Amino acid sequence: MTDPYDDPVAQYKEILDIPRQASQKIAELERRRTLELAAEIREADKQIKSASARETQASQEIQAWWREVIARMTGLPWIMPGRPPEATQEAPPKSLDEYMAEIQPKTNDFLAALRRAAWPRRTP
Repeated sequence: MTDPYDDPVAQYKEILDIPRQASQKIAELERRRTLELAAEIREADKQIKSASARETQASQEIQAWWREVIARMTGLPWIMPGRPPEATQEAPPKSLDEYMAEIQPKTNDFLAALRRAAWPRRTP
């Protein structure tokens, strides 16, 4: 029996097998990375949709509170409403819940102050 290292054909096949193995390894790594990227993209898409839904909900709630305030100010000539609140891109998204929790109590405080101020002045 001959030594495989003495056979030039066997050596040539072995040398050619190295790039094939490397190619297969790279292909497998690329396939795994493709799956990872696809999963990351799906997760990012879910987060974007969730954030968009939260933004829409927050905007609707704020507009409803603003309409409530404007309705209470109707008929009071001594106070004029300003511009409606607008969304800002500078606000940190992590603070949205804190901001939303502050709006209703502050709206209630404003409406109570408005009632106290308007009570003697309101005309029938």
